Amino acid sequence: MTLHFDTATHTYTVDGVVVPSVTQVLAPLYDFSKIAPDVLEVARQKGVAVHHMIELDCAGDLDEEGLPDWMLPALANWRKFVAESGFVMTASEHRVFHKTYKYAGTLDLFGHMRAHPTIIDVKRSFAAGPVIGLQLAAYSSAYFGQGDGAAVKRYALKLCEVGPYKLEPFTDKGDFGVFLSLLTIHKYREKHSL
Repeated sequence: MTLHFDTATHTYTVDGVVVPSVTQVLAPLYDFSKIAPDVLEVARQKGVAVHHMIELDCAGDLDEEGLPDWMLPALANWRKFVAESGFVMTASEHRVFHKTYKYAGTLDLFGHMRAHPTIIDVKRSFAAGPVIGLQLAAYSSAYFGQGDGAAVKRYALKLCEVGPYKLEPFTDKGDFGVFLSLLTIHKYREKHSL
């Protein structure tokens, strides 16, 4: 099995067949229509930059002097989070595919925190609220390849230019079931071109 991600189209394929992404499945729960497209694009670019900064920092390859000023508070908060939580990363920006349910995505961080397997999604805001829990449940199940990944701790980590970091746990055991319901609707709509 070969999982491929096309960054230009944000499309996942497995052995050449397009599969839905976690983001696509959850899209009906987001309403960005009141946010200007240029504002959304800046937010997206900043999010990508923060993710890349974390990856480089964990690998010991971060050039701090080359960072723009707006990223320095996010870096300080990232390092404070690691020091206070003991989080040890084992995978970053890791592509996952669920062999049973046929969806794909890219989880931000996987590692261990206080000896527990942990998936963390890094956010600049918690505007998505409980939908983040669905996202993390989908990544968790795909990462482990079966079941609902219930043994994995799921968190969103807010890192932005202002204020301290915030770690939000997601513990609702029904999250994966809700995600699967949305996946069924997504596939139904695709099948019938709705």
